[in-house]
Amino acid sequence: MPRGALDAPRAPGKTGAVKTVLAIAACGPRLELALGSASGVAGLVALAGQTPRSELVMAAVDLLLRGAGIGREALEGVVASRGPGSFTGVRVALATAQGLAAALAIPAHAFSSLLAQAGRADVPECLAVQPARRGFAYAQEFSRARGALTAAQEPQIVTVESLAGSGVPVVAPAGFALPPATPLAAALRSTAEALLILLAAEPHPDPATLAPTYLEPPPATPPTGAPPSWPPSPKAS
Repeated sequence: MPRGALDAPRAPGKTGAVKTVLAIAACGPRLELALGSASGVAGLVALAGQTPRSELVMAAVDLLLRGAGIGREALEGVVASRGPGSFTGVRVALATAQGLAAALAIPAHAFSSLLAQAGRADVPECLAVQPARRGFAYAQEFSRARGALTAAQEPQIVTVESLAGSGVPVVAPAGFALPPATPLAAALRSTAEALLILLAAEPHPDPATLAPTYLEPPPATPPTGAPPSWPPSPKAS
């Protein structure tokens, strides 16, 4: 794994280099977590199904740590995807990262889920996509030079069918069905592993990045203001 943020200074109260990092990617069709160390990827968990991700994420964290023979207190950094993508997945990833960072006093950072998709492939150009509402996708074109990814355009919402006519290869999360004629870039790593690599190149992890990125409003908006004043029931005594 490239060195960089894994060697960044720890948060106040911690000493030594950041070496053990948890990555959480939950914006796509499946939940992915990876555990990174100074020597590489120490573990990877990918879960798909109907069970809510909020019920799976901490069990997956504990499974990774148990497999590595360490406890949560050994974590020295956390990175997550912040969207766009599944509204529930965005919230789960960010809330888990925020909770672990606060509880363990460790550095935290979040990256665009589209940047993370682009980071799965080592090609000069690609179109990174994430599933949006039915029949649509979030998409953003990236270019790579000397190992660094640069956005070539702002993220947008496109139809899934239009991806078949992309002029550059497409990188999509595992489990996202694309039209048969879609040009594809070879994905060399999981989304969670791509997050680890992105963090390794980030010299200053910033918890302020743990904020969701939405290209369209969530399907439901919590009510604001005072609740309505209902008239008393005629049956009330």
